[in-house]
Parts: sequence; structure tokens; C-alpha cells
Amino acid sequence: MHLKWMRKLYRFMTPYVSKNPRAAYLNCKDLDLGRNDGGKTSYAKASVWGRKYFLNNFERLARVKARVDPGNYFWNEQSIPPLFA
Repeated sequence: MHLKWMRKLYRFMTPYVSKNPRAAYLNCKDLDLGRNDGGKTSYAKASVWGRKYFLNNFERLARVKARVDPGNYFWNEQSIPPLFA
């Protein structure tokens, strides 16, 4: 019910958004962009939303994630997956 209402609001507000908005805002998860499957999502799949949140920093952040949290213990619906070289 709430999701349907939010999508309707999103469509209604679209004409009033600035001409050059960021694709996504980190502290406002938009699960319509994609979601992490229990922390098992591939780098390629996560790139769909990751590049919208982190722009050109996404690959670098995924490499850092591989060094700091290689087991992907810390994850959420749209977290950065580890990218191993």
C-alpha cells in the first residue's frame, strides 16, 4: 500500500525536479533501482544502483570493501559488494 502511494508521488513530482539532479541519494534508499540478494549480489548487478549513489567512486569503493570486509558481513539492501581483483 505505501509503496504504491510512494510511486504515485514520485511520478507526480517528476516534472518539478531540477534539470540535473543526482541519480540517487545514499541516505534515501530507492529499492526500485535494485536490491542486494541477501548480500550475495554480484558487482555487475550492484553497479546498477551503485553508480547512481557513488558515481565514479563505486569501483574504488568495491575494491576497498574487498580488503576491509571480504566476507561481506556488513551489507544492506543496496550495499557495496566486495570486488576482488
